[in-house]
Amino acid sequence: MLEVKNLSFSYTTSKKIIHSLSFGLDQGKMLALIGESGSGKSTILKLIYGLLEWEEGEIYHNNRKLTGFKGNLVPGEPEFKYLEQDFGLMPYVTVGENVGKFLSNIDRREKQERVMFLLDLVDMGEYVDEKAVYLSGGQKQRVALAKILAQTPSLLLLDEPFSQVDTFKKNILKRAVFDFAKENAISIILATHDIEDALAYADEMIIVKEGKIIQQGKPSHLYKNPENEYVANLFGETNILTQTEFPELFEYIDEDKILVYPHQFRVSDRGLKTKVLKSYFLGSHYLVESISRLKRIWFTGDRFFSIGEECYLQVNEYQKSPK
Repeated sequence: MLEVKNLSFSYTTSKKIIHSLSFGLDQGKMLALIGESGSGKSTILKLIYGLLEWEEGEIYHNNRKLTGFKGNLVPGEPEFKYLEQDFGLMPYVTVGENVGKFLSNIDRREKQERVMFLLDLVDMGEYVDEKAVYLSGGQKQRVALAKILAQTPSLLLLDEPFSQVDTFKKNILKRAVFDFAKENAISIILATHDIEDALAYADEMIIVKEGKIIQQGKPSHLYKNPENEYVANLFGETNILTQTEFPELFEYIDEDKILVYPHQFRVSDRGLKTKVLKSYFLGSHYLVESISRLKRIWFTGDRFFSIGEECYLQVNEYQKSPK
């Protein structure tokens, strides 16, 4: 188990980057760190791994107190693996040598089988003899993932681990890596902008803003009960509506203010009248941007809505409005 207690950090004396951060993570579970750029997600990973020295607080792993940056001759905790955004590959050696760098040479056949298993896991087996310098950014990212899994770490610290992977390979790769981690009881802390990853795979989620925890809990709970508009907006387009503005929507709603996600509206023959500004095709449905009483309204539909088209909306579901 990982325990982070009251962790604080600053790059300069004038401004704290991380403020009294506390959370825990059970072995084999995944925690997603979500927040806008500059919120402190990457810094949190570097502090836990031991690349930065925290000013206050403590970190424990399986009841062992970590000593941090100054406590290790080589920065980084040996039981942890950290996927850097620059991948950390040796450019002029082969893909296979990169992945097998820290594996024992006692049984070379076993080592080769391990390397090929991991490269096949990330769909890079055919590049085993290719030098890393000749790979694309997405290919390097996949090799880096294989490399950090080579010694089956206790904790994986992943910083936007799929950002350069081709879209058509991304979902397959995510499932392969996260399933492998789950099967081998590897804990994961994932820093990402991709809210869908957090909702689909994470056991816990922490929302970070300016180095502070704004809200934490199960992804489904945070989605249904955002603490404030910052949290709600991380889940995509939102509609925050008041009874004063739109009384026709509140006939059966015992709230003064509600949050409605786009998919929670339905197109009807009565209700809130809106005028369409634009329709965005998303494959299985359309995301529609509209306006009503000078307020932007987002909803989804199963057809294309023309610019200027008028339609009526009813609320199927809603969330309690954030503060």
